[in-house]
Amino acid sequence: MAVIGARPATGIGVLGRRPRARLRPIARRRPRTQRHLAGRRNAVASLSSVLVAIAAAAGLGLFYLSQSTHVAAIGYQIDTLQAQVAKLRAEQQQLTFQIGEARSPSTVAVKAGEQLRLVVLDPAAVQFASRSIDPRTLK
Repeated sequence: MAVIGARPATGIGVLGRRPRARLRPIARRRPRTQRHLAGRRNAVASLSSVLVAIAAAAGLGLFYLSQSTHVAAIGYQIDTLQAQVAKLRAEQQQLTFQIGEARSPSTVAVKAGEQLRLVVLDPAAVQFASRSIDPRTLK
C-alpha cells in the first residue's frame, strides 16, 4: 500500500541518512502580463488608500484637538467674565448702599451744618408767595 507523498527512506536512522540535494528550478523571467500589472496596481491602490485613510484620521484628530482647545479657552473666558460680573454686582450693591446713606435726612442735616455752615431758619422768617392765578379759572 503506497502513501501519497511518501518518499523512500535513504538510510536507517539519523546516521545513515544523507541529505538529498534539492534542485531549485532556475527562475525564468516571465514577461509582464496584464494580470501581473493589475496585481501591482491593486497593491499601489491599496497602499494609497491606506495613506489617505491615515491622513484623514490625522486631519480629524487635529480638527478635534483644535475644537476642544477652542472650547476650553472659551470656558476660561466665560469663567473670567462671570467673576467680573460678580465683582461689579458687589460694587453696585455697595454704591447703592452709599447713595441711600447719603440721601438720608439725618446725614444731609449733619453735612449741611458741618461742611456748609447752614442753620435751620425760624418758621416765622419764611414767607410764601401768593398765587397770581386762581386755579379755579384754569378749568
